[in-house]
Amino acid sequence: MSNPDVSDRSAASRDDLFDVLATRDRRELLRIVRNQTPAGIGKADLALELAAVIDDKPAAAVTEDDRRRVLVDCHHRVLPALFEAGLLTETDDDRVVTTDHWAFDDDELMAVVDGRSDTSETDLDALFEGLSDSRRRTVLTVLANESEPITTESLARAVTACEDGVTERNVGEDRILEVRTALVHVHLPLLDDAGLVGYDAETGSVSVVDHPLLCVEWLEDEADADVDDDRFVPSDDDSVSGASSDESDAEARERLQGRVIVSPTAQSRRPVAEDD
Repeated sequence: MSNPDVSDRSAASRDDLFDVLATRDRRELLRIVRNQTPAGIGKADLALELAAVIDDKPAAAVTEDDRRRVLVDCHHRVLPALFEAGLLTETDDDRVVTTDHWAFDDDELMAVVDGRSDTSETDLDALFEGLSDSRRRTVLTVLANESEPITTESLARAVTACEDGVTERNVGEDRILEVRTALVHVHLPLLDDAGLVGYDAETGSVSVVDHPLLCVEWLEDEADADVDDDRFVPSDDDSVSGASSDESDAEARERLQGRVIVSPTAQSRRPVAEDD
């Protein structure tokens, strides 16, 4: 088993984090272990508590068969995913404890994991699945800066620019088509089902949705911003390549690095999707 960097906030790390949070049993197990840290909890006791939560019964009512069933599932599926994501670890005496993963410092995220919301477990599964892919998080970041619905082609161009670290005018048409195809057939339907975007497949219109639990900070892949900033520094005579006349060099750099500043007052300069 690998030893992941618990301070890693890269896109891949966030993919892993949100992926493991996209199932109820992993969220429940994580909550149980958090409540037992720093002392930790043995796997047999952990399986007993998890079985009680999942089956919605007192621990005293959990049968030995139920406990063993959950223990096997924890051993083969639930715990390995949480270990690999860097959220949990084992002590020398085989007790399970939380790590110093940065996610535990996110009060909003932990409130959701702890079930301190009125959102159903199914909707929480969908929320975290929607966030478990860096391209989908980029979609949400782009849309958060749009005051009007935009077309799938405009969205694909903006997403590709963020992913490739170039200005939108320098994105190749083949790449835009590739990204748009993935958005239309995979990512947008999933985000729409999760209540994270509004997507009309017939008109090709995409818009942001004000999800009650989504935090903008969850979309930021901080480690991925450690790129060579010299690419984005203009010469004495030139502004940032590709920046439009009404876009500052600072704004262009932020967009080039895929770190869009979300502003509720931002005005869209992209084509608005046409109604039928």
